[in-house]
Amino acid sequence: MRFVFILISLQIYHSVNGQSLKSLNLNGHYGFIFVHSKDVENTAGSRPIGLSVEYSKLKFDSISFNYARCYPKTGFGLVYFNYDNHVLGHSVSTNYFIEPNLLISKRTMFAPRGSVGLSFLTNPYHHVTNPNNNSYSLPISVFLQVGLIINHQLSKRIGLNLSANYLHISNGGIKDPNKGINWMSACIGVGYKLNNDEFKKQTYSTEIRTQKINRFEIGLYSSSKIVSKGEKQRYFVPGIFTAYHKQLNNLHSIGLFADLHFDYSLAEKQNRTNEALHYHFASLAIDHSFLMGRFKFWQQAGYYFLEPDERFIKWYHRWGLNYQITKHIALGGSVKAHLHVAHFADLRISYSFPINKNRSLNYVRPV
Repeated sequence: MRFVFILISLQIYHSVNGQSLKSLNLNGHYGFIFVHSKDVENTAGSRPIGLSVEYSKLKFDSISFNYARCYPKTGFGLVYFNYDNHVLGHSVSTNYFIEPNLLISKRTMFAPRGSVGLSFLTNPYHHVTNPNNNSYSLPISVFLQVGLIINHQLSKRIGLNLSANYLHISNGGIKDPNKGINWMSACIGVGYKLNNDEFKKQTYSTEIRTQKINRFEIGLYSSSKIVSKGEKQRYFVPGIFTAYHKQLNNLHSIGLFADLHFDYSLAEKQNRTNEALHYHFASLAIDHSFLMGRFKFWQQAGYYFLEPDERFIKWYHRWGLNYQITKHIALGGSVKAHLHVAHFADLRISYSFPINKNRSLNYVRPV
């Protein structure tokens, strides 16, 4: 699932006009569901079958190639899946995908692939009509996909693709139950090139001008959670963080975060049950960000230095997207999870400032 967000960095300045191949693809999927928790054992043996239609654009101009160090392909898709299980039903998903393609022969390219979107699901949990669905409880959830794909051009217009994919659907902890649907699929597809541009192999330039700006950041975020499945009352989850970011080049920065938040749904549960629950979470995290103009897509791996509640493991991962509305202020959101289970999704605001002057440096391609 993580590649979905890593590959978003390759959405590189599509406002710049360049040579591209535009294609329409029709793909067939067949797979199997992972039973990742005893709560979803009723999905064992399910064999999802699907069909997808995609529109894509592969850029091969010199600017795009030298900025991304590959031939970036982006596009939109519409995906249908029958989960082969009456509890799960069916889904239709819209998604945006990215492939950083590497040329391995004159007609063949290989790429990791990531996509993100929304799924519209037919049979969510209901305490009366579908009480056994612990996988999802909302009719609309987040769709994530990561895979490996080979694209081969059969003729001037027709192409063939083969891929292996891991797919995930969940609501980010907004509503329980939310164990998610996790499945693998093999895919075969046929593509048709829509325009007349002819692919041209590019070469690396020796230098690219870049800027490195290190920043200090402080911020607040907010979420809410329920105590038990089926309840409507939600409880406040506030948080505060501070961070240092070191920019590496045009696309990447790394950082160190300190984070503190309080989960008052656990405090309420403690009041009800008299259990000794820890509802404060203090942690340190390492961070990586993809820089895309005003947008920043970031990933964290964190460790709690205050002992968390025993139901939680001691580390977590978090995925977020920020938009810089002014020079110093950014708005965004993120999803925090322990392994495959989301803890909560949040909205956040932060203030940052540079701690070094702009420095234009030569980036030389490593040998």
